[in-house]
Amino acid sequence: MGRARVRLQDIADATGYSMNTVSLALRDSPRIGALTRALILKEAERLNYFPNRIARSLVSQASNTVGLIMTDIMNPTQTLAARTIERKLSLAGYGMLFAASDCHLDNEKKALQWFQSYQVDGILIYPADRTSLDHLKSVRASGIPMILLASLPDAGLDVVSVDNRIGACRAIDHLLSKGHRRIAIIDGGNAINNTEKLMGAKQAIADAGLCDEVLSLIIPEGNTAAQGYQAMDQVSRLDPKVTAVFTSTDSLAIGALRWCQTHDIAVPDELAVMGYDNTEAAEFSSPPLSTVHYAADEVSNIAVDRMIELIKTGDTDSEPAIERIRPGLVIRSTT
Repeated sequence: MGRARVRLQDIADATGYSMNTVSLALRDSPRIGALTRALILKEAERLNYFPNRIARSLVSQASNTVGLIMTDIMNPTQTLAARTIERKLSLAGYGMLFAASDCHLDNEKKALQWFQSYQVDGILIYPADRTSLDHLKSVRASGIPMILLASLPDAGLDVVSVDNRIGACRAIDHLLSKGHRRIAIIDGGNAINNTEKLMGAKQAIADAGLCDEVLSLIIPEGNTAAQGYQAMDQVSRLDPKVTAVFTSTDSLAIGALRWCQTHDIAVPDELAVMGYDNTEAAEFSSPPLSTVHYAADEVSNIAVDRMIELIKTGDTDSEPAIERIRPGLVIRSTT
């Protein structure tokens, strides 16, 4: 059997003070003198006492915890966002629970149930499927603040995100300005019904007065560099005359760059490559990768501020707030 959890009574027995005095000292109450508080805190540390936050949340109806659901724990942009979210929540006195759906709706639903069982005060989420949001709306309707970290302004939920449609449109505009008229888009978002970047790319083609045949769509098996490498075989078979490749993540683009090196294709002279996210790897790839800047820190900071506001006001009936950040381009050697 495991060792029994240390209780307030154990600290009271060890110090000779009442449970009420111990409780006040552990909550840093000004009603307890400094010497008494120091003695109680020292004994609590010696006994390895930790407060039972679950029991406390049952009484206060607040856990001071926010849940974060990611689609892919290996996604460097989501990982950066998670780090910023955790740090900002910590400064505000909140802890964070996180889960990853791996882009599976069932996993997402299980994570939501898990968070609710721990009585989190709010949930931030990268949705697994942008066409299946009813279960998220139900959680919001139950009184739990929820913010989507995806650009879904018509979802009926709070949104804080980068406007990826604009980002993709700007990326294709840049490639068109360089004279490219046969462009492949390797878009991993389509597998989870995320067509935002594809729609942005098509918008740029239409705005330029060009025909749809300018753009070729490749849907990779995932978003890793290895899958970007594999997708380039499909690009070469589908349209050997492609002169530029735009990918939905930097990782896919780095895989495309490796494919070009392996097949002795000069970048950008024979083939231009453009990524999305502006991760650290993009800056230090060889050659350095042109990309769209995903403002992960800005998204995270705005989302946490909004979440804390919703938690503190208890306002779950107001109109959802929509915040979409317009991304810029970072032009480097690959275009």
